[in-house]
Amino acid sequence: MTLTRRIVVIASLATLPALAACGSSEPAHKVATLRTPGTTATAGARASNGTPAVARPRERLDMTPEESDALWETYNRCLSDHGAGPKAGRAPAGRPAAVPGRPVDSKVQAKAEAACLPMKPLPAWQYDRANPESLDFIHKLVQCLRAKGVRYVEEEPAGPGDDQNSISFGGKNNDPGSISKGLNLTPTCEKEVVVGGGRK
Repeated sequence: MTLTRRIVVIASLATLPALAACGSSEPAHKVATLRTPGTTATAGARASNGTPAVARPRERLDMTPEESDALWETYNRCLSDHGAGPKAGRAPAGRPAAVPGRPVDSKVQAKAEAACLPMKPLPAWQYDRANPESLDFIHKLVQCLRAKGVRYVEEEPAGPGDDQNSISFGGKNNDPGSISKGLNLTPTCEKEVVVGGGRK
């Protein structure tokens, strides 16, 4: 069983002050801008259709299951509105994967996924493959879980097409004790690793 987390990023746009009077000899003031790790939209960015680009939502480690469900509900509703269904394995962490109710043509599914991409939640920054420290976080998380008695837990680096690194529980025999204990202890270990740096 693979555990994944997602977070929301709230993108903030900075505006530049207008130049004072025409012909003023004073230099324009510079504005400092704070970028949140993993954000993709900028103040002047435009989508291919000319509308302002919007940053994808991002899950956070401190999100409630209800907050995470709401993010994924928006994405899944978009897929449905475009004639496709949620993909198996795209359910929120710790919940059963969605099972499509009917087969969907692969072209329809691909078009729906492309149309809904701006609504697809990005993983928590700690799990995001774009984060150069993500694999270190995953390693420390696995060490913490093992120290707390989770017997079968492994690091799962992102594969081709995946946007996140993750962990898996249960080993080749899907040990129920490791799965249950791992799912219960993951939030505790995530906090310990984020706050204290975790084990090396």
